[in-house]
Amino acid sequence: MMDIYVGRQPIFNKSYEVVGYELLYRNGEKNFYDAIDGDQATIDVLINSFMNIGIEKLTNGVRCFINFTEALLKKKLPFHFPRQQIVVEILENIPYSKDLLEICKKLKEEGYTIALDDFVFDYKYLPIFPYIDIIKIDFSKTNHYDCFTNIARMHNIRLLAEKIETNDQLERAIHEGFSYFQGYFFSKPIIVKEKSLPKIAYASRLFLIQQLNKNELNFEEVVAAIGNDPSLTYRLLKTVNSFFLYSTPKIKSIRHAAILLGTNHLKSWLTVLALQEPNEPFKNEVIVNSLIRAKSLEMLAELVGLRDEKDVLFFMGICSSLHLLLHRPLHEILQELHVDEAIRQGLNGDPCIYSFLYHLVIALETNDTNMINHLSKILNISVKQALLIYHQSIEWVVQLQKINGFY
Repeated sequence: MMDIYVGRQPIFNKSYEVVGYELLYRNGEKNFYDAIDGDQATIDVLINSFMNIGIEKLTNGVRCFINFTEALLKKKLPFHFPRQQIVVEILENIPYSKDLLEICKKLKEEGYTIALDDFVFDYKYLPIFPYIDIIKIDFSKTNHYDCFTNIARMHNIRLLAEKIETNDQLERAIHEGFSYFQGYFFSKPIIVKEKSLPKIAYASRLFLIQQLNKNELNFEEVVAAIGNDPSLTYRLLKTVNSFFLYSTPKIKSIRHAAILLGTNHLKSWLTVLALQEPNEPFKNEVIVNSLIRAKSLEMLAELVGLRDEKDVLFFMGICSSLHLLLHRPLHEILQELHVDEAIRQGLNGDPCIYSFLYHLVIALETNDTNMINHLSKILNISVKQALLIYHQSIEWVVQLQKINGFY
């Protein structure tokens, strides 16, 4: 288990309405930027915001402003996120180049909002102004705004005053023609802290890279790989929720979530995750146990006439331990992730076949002989069959651990 952090600072219009939040890298509760690697800082902010915390929690439906380094712009990272939800901030240390001009053109063609961050006027940047929507200016450093206001009028660009710390500065910014405002006068960055599953496994990351190097994504292989790594499963669910925001359908399985995301967005999701440094989730016993449960439920489905629902039962097993990993009530997590009602009922203990299967697996896990006998009779399967499936599931997870280098 790990704690993750994202800083956010609101951006206001003249009516003091929040029109966006700048999302900031933080690696602890101390409220300052301390990243050594700017590329990795942005990647962590994006993954933590869209795939761990959930963008809807951070921004409540308004856009998020994200700093992108030159390297990440060249890798076309912004294109992997919904254009309706992000503002692409071009950092002040990125020099003008033909590459930058082409990136801005492409972003504009695709409908993205582009901001120049902490911009200091330089004639070299004139060619990109037709593609810029917002210019952010450090109000504590600049006194002359004529060149900015003239450019803003010519190209229909909005000006955003950063580092507004007093009412006098705010009134002067409004008088100078600024449209948006950000700074300590309104709010210091607020740190949002959440529990998160470990980062993806080394083998998962290697698989993602291999898939991305193919001409065509193998959908079935991707779905199988996601199922083999609960960290990937959770991040897929959070991403689907982030992309759909308030209209996410009830998710029935990993396959269902992948289909909802769509092949293009799925490939984008894999691309972003492949950029993050891997971890070792298979050292976490809760994750290992949830995989054993998932495989057991999938195999038991065959015995009780639920072959067409194997994916659903596997997914239920993965979901069963999320409360132990995230330190929150399970019903709250499942509701937040828009997990299908039948799965929620099964995990909640409501009398249904999903619940009987789940509690049989728990009985096998805890070696509760009386409960194993009782539930085997209800499900009309032999105790021997149930025990064999459970041991085969353990062996399947052991093989996964070997692939990931833990044996």
